[in-house]
Amino acid sequence: MMARRQGFGTALLSLVALAAGCGGLSTEESQQRCDRLRDAVPFCSTEESFAACVSCHEECGDDCEASTACPQTFSCAE
Repeated sequence: MMARRQGFGTALLSLVALAAGCGGLSTEESQQRCDRLRDAVPFCSTEESFAACVSCHEECGDDCEASTACPQTFSCAE
């Protein structure tokens, strides 16, 4: 019975951690996505726009949107 409670507690803790981490990507994943975007439109990429891209993806994950401006800006989709 005790092992069952510990297993349930561990599963619940994992779900809470997963829910808290939803949305944003890791720094490495964000950098990879922004590298691909920079390769696709190198003439609109600056160090500042790359940093903004990484920050946006870390915060918003797949909900990060690039502007059509040059250099690009990034924001979280609503």
